[in-house]
Amino acid sequence: MSTENTIKIKKDEGAEAIYQLLATTAELKKSGGQLTKWIDDHDILLYEFEGEIKAISNVCRHFGGPIGYHKAKKGVFTCLWHNWQYSCKDGSNLTHCGLPLRN
Repeated sequence: MSTENTIKIKKDEGAEAIYQLLATTAELKKSGGQLTKWIDDHDILLYEFEGEIKAISNVCRHFGGPIGYHKAKKGVFTCLWHNWQYSCKDGSNLTHCGLPLRN
């Protein structure tokens, strides 16, 4: 993991949470409210939905296609390869329940 733009936070039980900056709000707005970034070995989709900034996996659970290749429509991302659909609200799979994206 890159240490640049990384924040470590100690929790009460001694556990550690690690956060990594994907983009600034200015970068997100400049990209039209949706962008993707590789963090370590995973493609992350960063976007704004209903006034909140969210991050989910940009890798479809079906065959690994890109979720955020096209802009979301009506609160739904549709995978470019086989049209599996995911909710912008929480990354839940609308095509095959039980196979949500990582968030």
